[in-house]
Amino acid sequence: MDRFNHKAWLLPWLAAGALLATGAAAAAQTDAQPIPAAQLALRSLAGEAIPFAESLGPDGRAVCFAFLHPACPLAQEYAPVLDALADEFAGQGIRFVGVVCECDDPGDVAAYRGEFGITFPIHLDTDFALAEALDATTTPEVVLVDNERRIRYAGRIDDRYKIRGVMTPGDAEPELRNAIEDLLAGRAIREPRTKPAGCPLDRPDRPAPSAATSKASVTFYRDVLPFLHTQCQRCHSPNQVGPFSLLTYADAVDWMELGLEEIDARRMPPAQIESDLDFRVVKPPTAAEVAMLRAWVAAGKPEGDPVETPKLEPLPDYSAFQEDLGPPDIVLEQTEPTQIGAHGNDVYRNIIFPLDRGEDLRLRAIQFLPGNRKLVHHALVGHLPRETVEEAVRDHGGREGFDHPDDRAGGFQDPHGIGFRVPPPRDDGQPRAVFVSGFVPGVRAVAAPADANIVIPAGCDIVVQAHYVRTGKLETDSSRVGIWLAERPSPKVTSMIYISGDFAVVPPGVTDFRVTGSYTLPADADMLGVNPHAHQLARWVELRAHVPGQEKPLLLLRVPQWDYNWQSPYNLVKPMRFPAGTRFEAEVSYDNSAANPRNPFDPPQHVWHNERSNDEMLLPMFAFVSEKPLDPKGNTFKKFYEMIVRARFLRRMVEHHYKYVADPQGDIRISPDYDPEDHRY
Repeated sequence: MDRFNHKAWLLPWLAAGALLATGAAAAAQTDAQPIPAAQLALRSLAGEAIPFAESLGPDGRAVCFAFLHPACPLAQEYAPVLDALADEFAGQGIRFVGVVCECDDPGDVAAYRGEFGITFPIHLDTDFALAEALDATTTPEVVLVDNERRIRYAGRIDDRYKIRGVMTPGDAEPELRNAIEDLLAGRAIREPRTKPAGCPLDRPDRPAPSAATSKASVTFYRDVLPFLHTQCQRCHSPNQVGPFSLLTYADAVDWMELGLEEIDARRMPPAQIESDLDFRVVKPPTAAEVAMLRAWVAAGKPEGDPVETPKLEPLPDYSAFQEDLGPPDIVLEQTEPTQIGAHGNDVYRNIIFPLDRGEDLRLRAIQFLPGNRKLVHHALVGHLPRETVEEAVRDHGGREGFDHPDDRAGGFQDPHGIGFRVPPPRDDGQPRAVFVSGFVPGVRAVAAPADANIVIPAGCDIVVQAHYVRTGKLETDSSRVGIWLAERPSPKVTSMIYISGDFAVVPPGVTDFRVTGSYTLPADADMLGVNPHAHQLARWVELRAHVPGQEKPLLLLRVPQWDYNWQSPYNLVKPMRFPAGTRFEAEVSYDNSAANPRNPFDPPQHVWHNERSNDEMLLPMFAFVSEKPLDPKGNTFKKFYEMIVRARFLRRMVEHHYKYVADPQGDIRISPDYDPEDHRY
């Protein structure tokens, strides 16, 4: 049963536009009725009453109530942010108090406080009295109550997440900090309400088991657990990337409503696709499966009898190399651990795994094995010549890209720019700089077909472009790369082909800006898979194949809801043969409007075709097997880079950052404001 009047809760949000005017905001804050002190009381973890006066303290200006839940991913991620604010403003009379409404064991709250380094007190509101008084519905959500017991601010800590699971690009607007500073300065709060995003605060109480539940039409053990095992548990299990576990009945009871919301929004499972082909991916739940989950919730979440559980295959051991391939022939260790601080922007870093063999290595499989799967979001695995690696580390191996003082990593920084000059292929057509595999949660080794090899050229090191996410506490990672050598060389080789989008700039305000690119296959080849790639503005990406003699194009892959944070490689269950002359097309739709929550700019501005994450591109990468390298001179990547250079030139023209200018004597010279290291141009 709902604990809140949701229609009443929505009214302040519907009126938010009117409150933006300073006068209206000031009047609203002045006229707000004080909340009775009894409704602002809490209980300690030991059960003692904590009145509002004790939370405020003798010299307090305001109390910031922070609604939290130990298992909520965002409540974990924001814990150090809240603690830093509490420490910063403690001397100015602002007190922070954590509030946990849903608590089976106070020990879980104490453990959460210790694990994430929270120094301010956390108390209990298990009867939801404070949550109802403050209209709190989400964790994490903050409510700033002044010493006259008036609400001055309610909502987000900052706007890094306006939608649950969707990180807002760029620097976060510190909305809670702004409100505190306004309050301390005695002025109207500039934005008194914002809409929080996180875990619902009103999850139903856990149902009590009963003998009748085993006779229910839908039960956990007979119906829900097999679904979770197939669809969810590879990520949502201990020490995996999923922010909470879905192994047990208690887990499902706590998280199923939230899971259904994520399924409805098509954010879970991540990186969903539509295709005429058979890719090795987790399929979205069917309508029948979703109906089953809803029926289970509606029936009160009956547990059923464990003996009704169908036989389930053991979950893979994601902490080990893929067992059915045998032990790797070569294991490369990370030369120094990666350390990522508690909060800040995500980190993209190229990690070097030294190899540098004097001969080509022909592989049957390769696997990137993260040491900390909560920290490593995804990775792309490739190779670079040793001299190129040394140049990249020398030029980009500093602290560029780090936000937190605790951030440390070897290798070199890569904000989705290449960070080095791409070396030319060898005389025999073998590329020396290319991605050969990738990692996302649930993906293990990438294997070549039985009649082909993955080639690591002589003199190259393995380079892994790793995407690290923050977890709310200090994390470290030492990953490994496993290499399985081919038992016998094959005449067939793998090739990576790039399709580049043909455009210069995405103008501001446009909601459906289409960009296309194409590539024609010069020889018969087997497609192994594809890795679509775009940045923040993309709404959807679609890849098609026009096969000679066929009227209708083949839908290779469509990502209907593009998510910059889930750029997954998609591998076919079986390689598919395409004849010479097949034209592969890529198309993307960009939304450069203010309505796009992933837009890196507010207000929207011109977004140019370039390499940084705040720029934009369309660059899907196709993996093929053929008798000879399909692109021996690297022309598909050269075409992409030529378009980048063109866009940089046009941007200089528009923004008047000229490389050459005429001096007063009429001589042509390098412009004084030209910076060759500024990769925007």
